[in-house]
Amino acid sequence: MKTVFCSQCSHTINVSNEVCSQCQTIQGLEALAGVDPNIKIKNQKLAVLFGFMFGGVGLHKFYLGQHLKGCLYLCFCWTLVPMVVGWIDAVKTLKMSAYKFQQRYSQKAKNSPYVIA
Repeated sequence: MKTVFCSQCSHTINVSNEVCSQCQTIQGLEALAGVDPNIKIKNQKLAVLFGFMFGGVGLHKFYLGQHLKGCLYLCFCWTLVPMVVGWIDAVKTLKMSAYKFQQRYSQKAKNSPYVIA
């Protein structure tokens, strides 16, 4: 029978136990501590790539969840103005800190059963 130490009280417990018998701490969830599984994380480098490569059709706006702006880019793509604005958006996104990017563009999943509306 394999045993491990509790992450909170260092009490020896069976590896198959989900809860420590001494301190009642749930075991095996250290990797998820502080992480909300209902948040969709966006990749900043991918958003910059989409802005440079496909900014003219607004793919970066669709990726970031700004569907109305993406539709406007798509409607006016024949004027080539959205391509220039897409490059500007890509440079702004590239200069943005990772923390600010996640604060602005990460969002809760709408279809999650854990989201309280």
